[in-house]
Amino acid sequence: MKKNYLLSIFLFLATSSFAQSYLPMAIENAHWIVYSLGEILPNHHFYTVKGDTAINGIAYKKLWRRPILNFATSAQQFQPPFLYGDSIALIGALRDDTPARRAYCIPFFWPIHENDTCDIFTEWLIHDYDVAVGDTIESCLHSSQFFPVVAQSIDIENLWGANRRVIENDGFVRLVEGVGTDMGPFWAVYVAPHPGSPIFLYDYCVGEEGECGLDFVSITRQPLADWRIKLSPNPVADVLTIELPEGRQEDLQLSILDYSGKTVLQQQFNYNIKSMKLNIGHLANGVYLLTIGNEKGMAARRFAKQ
Repeated sequence: MKKNYLLSIFLFLATSSFAQSYLPMAIENAHWIVYSLGEILPNHHFYTVKGDTAINGIAYKKLWRRPILNFATSAQQFQPPFLYGDSIALIGALRDDTPARRAYCIPFFWPIHENDTCDIFTEWLIHDYDVAVGDTIESCLHSSQFFPVVAQSIDIENLWGANRRVIENDGFVRLVEGVGTDMGPFWAVYVAPHPGSPIFLYDYCVGEEGECGLDFVSITRQPLADWRIKLSPNPVADVLTIELPEGRQEDLQLSILDYSGKTVLQQQFNYNIKSMKLNIGHLANGVYLLTIGNEKGMAARRFAKQ
């Protein structure tokens, strides 16, 4: 009798671990910090869920995207705190079907992950966390008719502060309940990153930006486009030409920051200068951020030194 009692407890605990409550993606203040090294310049960014909306009578959470002002070109250089500015885009609406353990998204103006089977302003099934071993993982993030992805193992792992259902297939990117994949929340489960353009999910956090290693630094009070600052040539070897709009009599500060956020050059000038040339031949090759501004506003432009 005692043996059967212990066996019953064991089976109950084992069953409970897999029948845990669903962990949703559409959580207020959820943040995904993504390292993304593009083919030309770094494109690091973060997604966040903030605010409620309703579409066709269905409740959704608003999904936003912000670029991170970090120009690291290796994972070792990509370290918090991560700086971000005023630029922000409302990219879609996110919801969970909790009983079905599925996450859905409606993209507003550009596909979160390009795929001909998914349409803008149409609800996508992005992640299905209720599959069983042997099931094909259905999702609009991948074209299963050409690249069928089969769940080969399912486990429970403690990740990002919670026990999450983890679905794996053939050693490719894992599907993690409530989070997405190892490359971020909106990447296909079968997609392997291009060697020249790596991308990975650096961190997932639920909280305010400061609690998630993000730091707002811009003091912009005007749209950056209003400053109309141009840099040439880009990439540049020795002399960088900076073209400025006319019609202002203001003292400004120019700064150049390297990939780690360290200021490597700084000088004062007046905005009535139409253009100026900056000798940067002494700087090491790499990607830099040039900022120009004062207490009224700030503009930022990226350039590459080679």
